[in-house]
Amino acid sequence: MTVTFQPFDVPGAQTVHGNAFPYGLQLHCPDTASAGVPTVDEAVIALTSLAESGRLSELLQRHGAVLIHGIGHPAAETFARLINAVENARGAHPFVQIGLAGKRTLVAENVWTANEGPSDRRFYQHNEYSRYTRFPSNIHFYCEKKALQGGETPIAHSALVYEKLQATVPALVREVHQRGLAMKMVFRAPGHEGKGNEFNWAGKHSFGQEFKPGDDRDTQKRKAEAQVRKLTPTFRWLQDDTLELVQHIPGIRRAPASGRPVWFNGLVGRYGMTRDLGALDPPYLGRDGMTYLPCDYGDGTAIPAEYLQKLEEVVNSLEIDLCLEEGDLLLVDNLQVSHGRKPWTGERKILVSMWETDQSPMEAF
Repeated sequence: MTVTFQPFDVPGAQTVHGNAFPYGLQLHCPDTASAGVPTVDEAVIALTSLAESGRLSELLQRHGAVLIHGIGHPAAETFARLINAVENARGAHPFVQIGLAGKRTLVAENVWTANEGPSDRRFYQHNEYSRYTRFPSNIHFYCEKKALQGGETPIAHSALVYEKLQATVPALVREVHQRGLAMKMVFRAPGHEGKGNEFNWAGKHSFGQEFKPGDDRDTQKRKAEAQVRKLTPTFRWLQDDTLELVQHIPGIRRAPASGRPVWFNGLVGRYGMTRDLGALDPPYLGRDGMTYLPCDYGDGTAIPAEYLQKLEEVVNSLEIDLCLEEGDLLLVDNLQVSHGRKPWTGERKILVSMWETDQSPMEAF
């Protein structure tokens, strides 16, 4: 049976530098007995062929994101079979997480739940792990269960964000370009987490990758430090075993696919969440019981509040709200495109998978 791909116009799509963003593909199966829905095996074969031909990588580099409809059979195992076949065909390898500041659960091979934070909490735009010094090339989303109401997956093109910020808040762009950013993170000790965003430095994908049963606290801290140093040399332990770290990043980088400057830092994501949790002022303690230190310019100078407010306005104005249907696959070039999450009611299951490719490193702009 022949399974083909037919382009379609994604509702709300933008045109970015002459290309549709995101690009839509519909799986088409001529077998009327299956109501046009291919089997999982057929979908795997079709997507693998698209990846092996180089066409899928070309689409991702050109458009930044590709939304694939018509796969059907919504389940974690379906996603795992599809994404592992596709990324292996592209020559990619799984991204190894360090510094996870949230809760994710491994549900299939290289497939995780999206952040399991409360359903009433909005996640603002961020390129995955962009507040850190290492990040995945791609992050892919899959809808296993659509929310009863809300739960959209908004995306924004980071080149457009940079261009609009350059036009509307040039002082912020100039300062970030010249000084970079100091992204501050606080990880509580095990047993001292907040409520609703439970994570600590001992998490398996935070800094507890090398822990073994029976490790005492000093051993755990020593092993955690080895992981932290892969990200930054700037960290300290507080008396209650809280871990504070600072990562100095450029904030603006060049996308390898286009060479264009992109806004790549996670700053608006941190600002929006911190504001919503009531943690903008000292002691920076959110309603969830967690500490959210403000992110500064790289030299330690505070970023003016009006710049952050304008940043949020600009980014929000460029969002495209995607209402993923069950079985939808959203492939994202993390180096060009940011993502977020809207609140929802009812049950919602969005899964993610993160990968690294061998393309050129992402340089500072």
